[in-house]
Amino acid sequence: MIALAAIIIPIILIPDAVVNGVGALYRFMTSDLAWLFLWIGVLCFVVAVLLIVTKWGDIRLGGKDAVAHYSTFTWISMMLCSSLAAGILIFGMCEWMYYVTGTPFGIEPGSAQAYEYASAYGMFHWGFSAWAFYLLPAVAIGYLYWNKRKYTVRISVLCEDVLTGQKAWHKPVKWIIDLLFVLCYFVAVMTTVGIGTPVLGELLSDLTGIPNSFGLKIGVIVFFCIFFTLSTSKSIAKGMGKISDFNIWLAIAFFIYVLLVGDTSFILNNITMAVGTNIREFVRMSFNSDAVMQTGFVQNWTIFYWAWYVALAAMCGTWVARTSYGRTLREITVANTVLAPLACWITFGILGNYGMSLELFHGVNLSGVIGEVGNNGVTLLVLKQMPFSKLCIIAFFVLIFFNLAASCTANGTSLSMYTSKNLKGDEEPSPVFKSFWCFLFLVLPVGILLLEHNVEGLNVLQTIQSMITVSALPVFFGLFWLFYAFGKQIKKDMASGCLLDAIADEKQYKWGKKYSDPTKEQKEA
Repeated sequence: MIALAAIIIPIILIPDAVVNGVGALYRFMTSDLAWLFLWIGVLCFVVAVLLIVTKWGDIRLGGKDAVAHYSTFTWISMMLCSSLAAGILIFGMCEWMYYVTGTPFGIEPGSAQAYEYASAYGMFHWGFSAWAFYLLPAVAIGYLYWNKRKYTVRISVLCEDVLTGQKAWHKPVKWIIDLLFVLCYFVAVMTTVGIGTPVLGELLSDLTGIPNSFGLKIGVIVFFCIFFTLSTSKSIAKGMGKISDFNIWLAIAFFIYVLLVGDTSFILNNITMAVGTNIREFVRMSFNSDAVMQTGFVQNWTIFYWAWYVALAAMCGTWVARTSYGRTLREITVANTVLAPLACWITFGILGNYGMSLELFHGVNLSGVIGEVGNNGVTLLVLKQMPFSKLCIIAFFVLIFFNLAASCTANGTSLSMYTSKNLKGDEEPSPVFKSFWCFLFLVLPVGILLLEHNVEGLNVLQTIQSMITVSALPVFFGLFWLFYAFGKQIKKDMASGCLLDAIADEKQYKWGKKYSDPTKEQKEA
């Protein structure tokens, strides 16, 4: 809380200095460290592929006899709704508009090629590589938590094997790791809420006729936080599971409706072409640092997204690990890096191409006005073009509301788990403790609104992007120790033969010459 106060107080007292300081750090990270984020994205992609196609994917969280806690549909729904689902809806509808005018690869703005890449690049930013960022921490945390019975998801405890002994620097390093993870994750989650709640305010204002004032925006945030606090106070199955299932079915129905009332042939054809562009240009997109052209596209979008995913990686990985008991690493990888991106591609393909068809064939200028009215304004503008627009606005409002609620429910639970002591197996954190964290989720969205209210001409989206990107840098410190501890444990389990206890059919496995055919004594050890 002291650390949070150190962030919020300057926002209130010296907002201009905060904006300038965050902006300077943002420029350093997106320009000077662009290569680092790009290589991390490639590494995550490679690991995901290996877990799908190699024998490592057969390792089961909880051991070879572990039985999954949730049905496959509910499990995947919780995974989808907990990881930036509201952002998927908002950017799925709006992101292509930014790319038409601010193009990648030096493409002429507004050209046919600009529209083609605008459809494809959103899919890339929310595709296979993007979701793979959560996979590595999920695998490391899940294995140490369920298979090695660590009984906590706190990174400092999971790293005990590499931070043991009487060295004086170990204790402060553990404390710093936990503080950085909680603080950076908190900032990343709150900027997600800061993106979603203004859209809720815009839609609510149109539905009710109440002016979209500063007071209405505050009211939306307060009501929203009360709602997901009540959801979080329930158990995971009762709170998160039911919300996620409802949300997925509503989203499917809404997407089918948009597909049918829009230019169906254009939407399906452009989705097909965008998928092809992603396959053809995947390597180029993955390594594009924009070092020569310096158009700013990569810094403003690709690096921003990769930094966002890094900032969320540990806690989203915690949620995936916590809900994936009884699942193999291959199942987790397929759900997290294939099915989840597929859902994103459907969202971007249907919502984005519906808006693009309005601009290309029906004279609705969206990419030209998004810089003035923002995500909120163009979202409402697109929804108003749909038949039965009021019902569409209500449906989209409900989708964003419950997606944000599901995301915050998962995040509040993850933070509560992380900061609880001696939490064992299936035991959940105290409802009071979860409610405490959810209440604190009010803080940064209100702080962002205060910045918007007090700093004239502030680009809110750019400020949010800057805050997310800056929050990612300290997370590297903690992730390094987590992966080091995980690698050391895996090596130890391979040598002793204990790794085979996590595989159902262990006879077919020989983990290299050095580790093949462990003796009976080694297995018992």
